[in-house]
Amino acid sequence: MADDIPPTRTGNCGPLPESDKTKMTATNINARFERIYATDLVYVSDCWKLCGDAHCCSFARYKSNFKMIARTPFQELPLLPGEYDFLASKGWLEQFGDHDHKVVDFEVGKHTIHAESIVSRRMNCACNHDTRPTICRLYPLLPVFETSGRLISTEAMGIYEEMEASAKLDPVCQISSLPLAETNKFLAIADAISSTPEHLFYIEAYRMTKRHVADRLAKKYEATEGRSIFTVFETGMLRRNLIDTDQLRAELGKLIVRFEQHYGAAFKLN
Repeated sequence: MADDIPPTRTGNCGPLPESDKTKMTATNINARFERIYATDLVYVSDCWKLCGDAHCCSFARYKSNFKMIARTPFQELPLLPGEYDFLASKGWLEQFGDHDHKVVDFEVGKHTIHAESIVSRRMNCACNHDTRPTICRLYPLLPVFETSGRLISTEAMGIYEEMEASAKLDPVCQISSLPLAETNKFLAIADAISSTPEHLFYIEAYRMTKRHVADRLAKKYEATEGRSIFTVFETGMLRRNLIDTDQLRAELGKLIVRFEQHYGAAFKLN
């Protein structure tokens, strides 16, 4: 079993290898981001009052349970391909303050998946409401798609919500469903994502990776008596065994095959 962490690039990473797909231009990709960033999805007005401490802006309540990791305040926000460049083109990177552009390269056969994120060390909330990234607009619900791009359901966005479920903790975020009045906004963001095969793939790859980690973490937690889910998670992070690289590579390889079979030349990874 290979239990290691993929190589990471941070800081000024430079341009990523270009994906050919359907000869999507930067203009077309930016048009999709314009649609997303023009959609102000708000599940509940002033929802930060429900959890009491704007939980999703820093997850500080849960990070305080760690003894060694996350001692320096930071927030890592996953990005869609091209989203960092879009933020840069709009002059919106300044909102993150001191930050890194992080890229994890994960090889799957002849392909390389480039998982991008922003790591912000801005205190409290990492971004501003009006210019928040896609993941912040969707939180706490992650859209679940078929390979065709059809939206079929939603699930919890992040690993902390999975940890709550495994340990049977009361959810800190008090939002668990999509209000009818905000449905069209959620659908608009989901449609913008699914209209690009590459973006759709990365959402599904993120969801698959989250499920992989959550399942391994749950098994470790069940096998450990008297330790909190946070201790088990921290230990797994330090020992670098929350990901079985070979297993995850095989799972993502099957996802790539499904996308290649469905989209043909319209979907390409490096």
